[in-house]
Amino acid sequence: MPTSHARYRRANKITDNDLHTLGDGLVEILNVIEIEEWRGLIDVECHWYLSQKLRKWTISYEEEVARPTAINDQYVRVYVASAISALPSFIRTIVRQMLSADLDDVMRTSLCIESPSSILVMVLGLVRYFRKLFVRYLALPRPPFLAVKLVHDTPNPETNSYNFEPKSLQSWYVRPTFWSKWGPGALLVRILGGDVPGSRGDRYEPQGYNLMSIGSAPQKEKGLEEMRSDMDIIRARGVATCPLSQANLVTWSDFYLYYAAN
Repeated sequence: MPTSHARYRRANKITDNDLHTLGDGLVEILNVIEIEEWRGLIDVECHWYLSQKLRKWTISYEEEVARPTAINDQYVRVYVASAISALPSFIRTIVRQMLSADLDDVMRTSLCIESPSSILVMVLGLVRYFRKLFVRYLALPRPPFLAVKLVHDTPNPETNSYNFEPKSLQSWYVRPTFWSKWGPGALLVRILGGDVPGSRGDRYEPQGYNLMSIGSAPQKEKGLEEMRSDMDIIRARGVATCPLSQANLVTWSDFYLYYAAN
């Protein structure tokens, strides 16, 4: 990752303000878990210090730069209003307010979306509350054969990369097999105009997902030596100790957080 970003930083195509793209994704994950799930994350799960620091910076950055503009209003009209234009007027109002309920005041004002009514806020709050109770006390663990597995447990023996299960109209990292191309799910994808595995050659990386070669085509498999050098530095500093054991273990998450912090 440092190698992939270095050339763009030298060309001034990536600036520190672009950190908001990463921070916004983190903030939304934390917000959804805090609001929707029956328990919050513990410090170990969210890398507390760095995540809170990035979260604070992201929120302050949005407060500084997020302002209502004609472009923001057009974005909402094109992607929201057009998507619900066929619905009755009162339904459109409710849908817009439901979307608004998931935003804070800064982003709501920036996107020119009206605030949700107090009644809708109360209804959504009750739905979330009862869902949390249901998930915590009534939702039993799934047996292994019903578990949702987005990624295969073992790598593809032919490519040593990990294939995904087909879950969308674009078959990213899905291995072409008879079932994935002609099974019931694949037939539905075809009917809806999607792409089944292998239908566009290597367009959707049917060989699988490999973190060592992730990125655009010109950057694939570049920077591996630099990454190994940085991981050796992390080990030498002794900062890669797993919080749940006494063993020194450097993971990809540790490496990413080290890079983000430096």
